[in-house]
This record gives sequence, structure tokens and C-alpha cells, in this order.
Amino acid sequence: MKYRYESKKFSHVSRVKSYIPKVIGFTMPDKLLLGVGNDIRGDDAVGEAVVREFDSKEWDTIDCGSVPENHITLIEEDLYELVVIVDAAHMELEPGEIRIVPRELLGVFTMSTHALPLSTVMDFLDKKVGEVFLIGIQPKDMSLKEGMTPELKKAKNKMIELLNSGRWRDIPKLKKK
Repeated sequence: MKYRYESKKFSHVSRVKSYIPKVIGFTMPDKLLLGVGNDIRGDDAVGEAVVREFDSKEWDTIDCGSVPENHITLIEEDLYELVVIVDAAHMELEPGEIRIVPRELLGVFTMSTHALPLSTVMDFLDKKVGEVFLIGIQPKDMSLKEGMTPELKKAKNKMIELLNSGRWRDIPKLKKK
């Protein structure tokens, strides 16, 4: 399922989703992919682009734009076992490099252009789901413009491939410099 700024729809679906397995024996995804970014800030759009192009029956997806906090409050407790957040992150790496960002390094580098720190978003999600991961993709150009650089388009495709293959957990962890 894909959602973009459809808060009422998502809330309704999430409530219904929790009862579907009990009623008809049908299971729905227990993994949620959140894409964070800003379409008019160049490479900052990478999180949104991943979510928009990723298609899997094993995952629900939400394009959060630059305000993930507007969407996470709709995630009901025990609805998902896993939440993965994808966002552009200044990590002092080469453009397009992808890393799992450990909690202890949040705040050491800059994430995207959203107002609420992703550490706060992750703390909130921790109370509702089993596992929460943040995946950062190093941007090259986040100036005011539409469209991503070639390096980020390639990284977006690689991220989608990793999600589809189930190998996203093999992404290296960001190390403190």
C-alpha cells in the first residue's frame, strides 16, 4: 500500500489491517518503509523517491515528505514489527553512499530538511514497533531544484534493489569519525 498525505485513509486502513488476519486468515505486511525528503531540494528527495518506486507485497510504504512526524502518529501499536526510514544524510561520505545510521550517531551529522529530529521520530516509533532502522544516503546537491544528481539516482536504485532482495540489513553501519 502506498500513502501520500492521506492521514485519514491510513488511520482507517491500519485499524482494519490489525483485524484482517483474525477475521479471514489473511496476513498483510508487518514491515513499513518510510521515505523522508523534499522534492524541491535536489538530492534530498531520495527517501521519497525510494518509497515511490519501491513496490513489494511484503512492505507497506509511506511517502512522508519532509514531515515524518505527521505520519508516525498514525502507526498503531503492534501493527508493524519493523520500520525502516530512508532519508538523505550529510555523513561526510561520497555522494550516493548508503549507511545504516546507529542511534548513538544521530545528531553527529545532519539529516535532510525536516524540522523534528529523526531521533525523536525513532524514539516515538520504538514504543510502537519491534525494530526501527534509519538508512542515510549521502547527498551531493540539496540546493533548491527539482531532480536528483546521477549519483543519487543510482543510490536510489541500489536501495530499492537491497530492499527487494532482503539484503538491506547488509548495508554497512555508519562509523564515528
